[in-house]
Amino acid sequence: MQNAQTEFPFASLDFPGRTTLYARELAERLGCSIDQIHDLADEGVLCAVNIASKGASRRELRIPIEAWRNFIIARMTGPMRADFLRSLPAHVLAQLR
Repeated sequence: MQNAQTEFPFASLDFPGRTTLYARELAERLGCSIDQIHDLADEGVLCAVNIASKGASRRELRIPIEAWRNFIIARMTGPMRADFLRSLPAHVLAQLR
């Protein structure tokens, strides 16, 4: 049975029902470049899987939805972050820690 996703307080950054995302999609949602998404993956800030063939000249990143959601929650700022974190079930908070 698949776990239900915790609903974001802002739908504009969410991808309901998805399991993996493209770097291009994340760049569009965040208003940044694909290179910035690749940099986040290179830095280990955003977990991604490179599905490109060995020796390919460019990367084909897929970002698990859980990695995206964890990234957004970790980068949330201000009062909304505290309110959102308080609303999460205990088992979800434990996973984030």
